[in-house]
Amino acid sequence: METQTINGMEITETSMGHYSVKSTSGNTYTVKYCGSGDGDPDYVALWECDCPAGQHGRDCKHVKAVIQYVDNQNS
Repeated sequence: METQTINGMEITETSMGHYSVKSTSGNTYTVKYCGSGDGDPDYVALWECDCPAGQHGRDCKHVKAVIQYVDNQNS
């Protein structure tokens, strides 16, 4: 799997929809894609991260970096 560095974080897709993110803090977190609304324009893609912010349901820099990684892979 290809590793990309985005905003100082190393991101690797470990399996379909699962990503390993080595953060700038040196910790490694797992981000996973949990689906989308499949055609529902009001549905927002759902991502989960096991970092402290993600465990509390907040947006985190790891998910934002993975979304950029995915966008780069698709362009």
